[in-house]
Amino acid sequence: MLFASPEECERAFYEALASADLEALSDLWLQDDDVCCIHPGSSRLIGYAAVRASWAAILAAGPLVITTLARRSFESPGLAVSSLIEEVVVTQGGARQLVQLLASNAFTKTPAGWKMILHMGVPAPEGQAMQSEAPTGTVH
Repeated sequence: MLFASPEECERAFYEALASADLEALSDLWLQDDDVCCIHPGSSRLIGYAAVRASWAAILAAGPLVITTLARRSFESPGLAVSSLIEEVVVTQGGARQLVQLLASNAFTKTPAGWKMILHMGVPAPEGQAMQSEAPTGTVH
């Protein structure tokens, strides 16, 4: 897949999770030994093979229902980073629960378009994501 922007690549990431499409998900990651993924409560996974295997295990249970909120991003000519809040529907023992995660995604621009190089998700403190911004102006 050729992604013209990091936003397009990120949108495809969440669409692949929603449809449990491992091949689509695998195609948007850079196939490199230095990519990184950190799932909530998990260890740091390094390298394309480890990242792909982790997603294969997760998606074996079916689609992930995720709503993204409060996206903020930084983009330079070859690197883009976004931070956002993920609201994930989790089902355990027949009960459904909405869990908020704080997530970061990073992308690099390649000759084949933008590719994902990092995904990290951590549970929001006390289960509820808060958004705070630094005040503008001079900092002493």
